Amino acid sequence: MRGPKITVVGAGSYFFGKPVIWNMLHSEVLRGGELALVDTDPAVLETMLSIARRAVEATGAPTKISGSTDRTEVMKDSDFIVLSFSFRNAHYRGVDTDIAAKHGVTMCSSDTIGPGGVFRALRELPEILRVADDVRRLCPEAWVINFINPTATLGIGLMRHAPDIKSFALCDGNHEPHNTLHFLKWVGVLPQETAALTADVAAKTEIRIAGVNHCTFLTKFVHDGRDLLPKLREVVAKAAAEEQPHAKAKPRLNMHYAVELMDLYGAYPTAVSHTKEYVPFFQGYGVAPNRPEPIICFDAANRAEEMAEAWKTTAAYGSGDLPISQFISEGRGDHATDIIESMWGGLGKQFYINAANQGAVTNLPPDAFLELRRDVDMSGPRPLPFGELPRGILGLTQQVLDTHELTVEAAVSHDKKLLLRALATDPIVNNLGDAKLIMDELLEAEREHLPAAWYE
Repeated sequence: MRGPKITVVGAGSYFFGKPVIWNMLHSEVLRGGELALVDTDPAVLETMLSIARRAVEATGAPTKISGSTDRTEVMKDSDFIVLSFSFRNAHYRGVDTDIAAKHGVTMCSSDTIGPGGVFRALRELPEILRVADDVRRLCPEAWVINFINPTATLGIGLMRHAPDIKSFALCDGNHEPHNTLHFLKWVGVLPQETAALTADVAAKTEIRIAGVNHCTFLTKFVHDGRDLLPKLREVVAKAAAEEQPHAKAKPRLNMHYAVELMDLYGAYPTAVSHTKEYVPFFQGYGVAPNRPEPIICFDAANRAEEMAEAWKTTAAYGSGDLPISQFISEGRGDHATDIIESMWGGLGKQFYINAANQGAVTNLPPDAFLELRRDVDMSGPRPLPFGELPRGILGLTQQVLDTHELTVEAAVSHDKKLLLRALATDPIVNNLGDAKLIMDELLEAEREHLPAAWYE
């Protein structure tokens, strides 16, 4: 069968670059199509093209490979546009983290909520909307898949300000069927060595997860009629008892934080390394000690080192210093191309996708931008019925959504009053004076990469 044309804008992505090549060549549904790689850095682009061409030759895949530093040269007639770019990611996340911390706001990831999430959206959304303009002109039937954080905010931006473009947003968490398999193995329903989720086991399992990306909660976990949330609480508590503090902020004491959040909300935070950053309880406010401890700041220098080290491996595949056979044998797929494969091939698989609620969560509006389990085909994602979000989680979800929506409107209007309102609405900003100082200092520090309209 004819495969789709997939254009990747940001081909050198730390997380996405190599997996999309691997999946494209290994999928019987995708490999007969075209993979167009776009990166504004010519050296990065050439490395990724070299990997793709060498892998095509080694596998004998009939995949067509193309590429350009100018996306408009390769976008025409694309079936899918995957967005995975970011400008000086670690650098600006470090700027966001440091300035916010100076004014009493701690971020352990600094890319989705808090001032870091707000300002990353200000940096990324203008370019995403320019991509949407190009899609409208060159490939108006293409599905645009946002894989850039803050994915929900940027997905809202496309939904609100490019409503004629077919789009949804993704994260690499809650990736099915791996997600369900992980939970079943974790609570002992399946042995740890189980490699795949069978249809029979899946049919006996009901997992309900909902929320805003990076702030999603598992509210129901039933297998073969047995409620497994209590068992999950036991497993998480045992893991917390054995957990040692990690030096890095995101993985540090996550099971401890998960226990606290489970006991508070009665549900498991599926992205706890992020969700602990979404609530005020671990910021260090108040008189009583924060349990297990206040979160610590994202280490941008460490992330930059990790990215540089990972790029050495990527560059070695591109140059031939590492054999392409190793890339083929050790590679893996990714969430976006798994979804594209199912859409294009009509495989009927379900995935967690960020898009409009459409009534699935009955106590949130239809246009609430939620991460939900969805059926998906070439007509787009459709959520499975969820029911009501529990109180507490509902309030946090609405506050996060309000922050994201205000951030989008500030980003497109360049209105500082709206920007301040977004920061003040954010769940971890607790002082209006500090919000004003953070806003002014970040606008100045990131002047190089923010639209000139902010300074007029």
